[in-house]
Amino acid sequence: MITLELLIFMDSSMKELVKNRKKDMSEMPFLDHVAELRKHLIRAIIGLVIAMIIVGVLWSYIIDIIMAPLSSEFITFRGINALGNVIGVGDIFQGPFDIQNKLKNLQFGGQFSSMIGVLLVSGLIVGLPYIVYEFFEFLKPGLTQKEKEYSNFLMLSTVLFFLLGVTFAYFLVLPLSVHFMFFFQPFEVENNWTIMSYVNVFVQTTLAMGVVFLLPIVVFFLAKINLVTPAFMITYRKHAFVVILTVAAIITPADLLSMFIASVPLLLLYEFSILIVKRVYKEEKKTDLIKPQ
Repeated sequence: MITLELLIFMDSSMKELVKNRKKDMSEMPFLDHVAELRKHLIRAIIGLVIAMIIVGVLWSYIIDIIMAPLSSEFITFRGINALGNVIGVGDIFQGPFDIQNKLKNLQFGGQFSSMIGVLLVSGLIVGLPYIVYEFFEFLKPGLTQKEKEYSNFLMLSTVLFFLLGVTFAYFLVLPLSVHFMFFFQPFEVENNWTIMSYVNVFVQTTLAMGVVFLLPIVVFFLAKINLVTPAFMITYRKHAFVVILTVAAIITPADLLSMFIASVPLLLLYEFSILIVKRVYKEEKKTDLIKPQ
C-alpha cells in the first residue's frame, strides 16, 4: 500500500515538474531568449565555417562547378542546342566559346575576395541542413506538440526549396543571362569582365533565387498565425504578380531574358502558396470546430 502511494506521489510529482518546465519555457525572459538565440547562432556559424573548410579542401572541384556555365559545353547550352536541332532550327547557341578564358583581374586582392565569396556561398549550400536545424531548434520550445510533429517536415522542405532555387538559378538563369550579356555588343565593342564581377553575379543570382524559392514556407508560417488567408492571396494576386516581376528584376542580372526566366517559377510558387494557405485554413477551421466549448 505504501509502495503504491509512493508511486502515485512520484508520478504526480513528475507531471508537475514537466508542467512547470513547459511553463518556464513559455515564460522565458527576453534576455534568456537572446542568450538561447546566441547559442544557436554560434553553432550555426561554426557549422558554416566547417562547411567552408570542406569546400576549400575540394576547391579544384568547386571552381570547375563555378566556371562551368561560362562554357559552350555546359549542359544547359548543349541541351537547348539539342532541342533546337530536334525542332529543326539548328544550334541556338553558336559555339564553341569559353568566357572563363576572357575573365581578368584588375583589382588588388580581387581573386582573394572572389574566392572568399565562392567559399561563403558554397559553404552555405553545403552546411544548409545543419543551419536550418539550429534555426528550428531555437523555435521548437515555443511550438505546440502538433507543430513539433511536422517541424521535421518543414526543415526538410526549407532545405529542398532553397536548393531548388539555387539549382534553377545555376542551370537556367545564370548561364542564359551570362551568355546574353557577354555576347550582346550593339556598339561592336568586346565585353571584358573581371573575375569579381562574375563571382558577384553568381553569388547574387544563386542565393537570391534560393531565398525567394522559400515563398511557400514563409506563406505557411503567415497562414499559421492568421496573417494571410486564401481570400487575401487570391484578391491580391495581380498585385503579387507586379511584386514578383519587380523582385525578379532585382535579383537577376540586368536583362529582360533572365528576369522573365526567374519570374515564371516565382509565379508558379505563388499559385502553389495559395493551395498551401487553403490547406492550412481548412485545418484551422476543422480544429476550431472540434475544440471543446
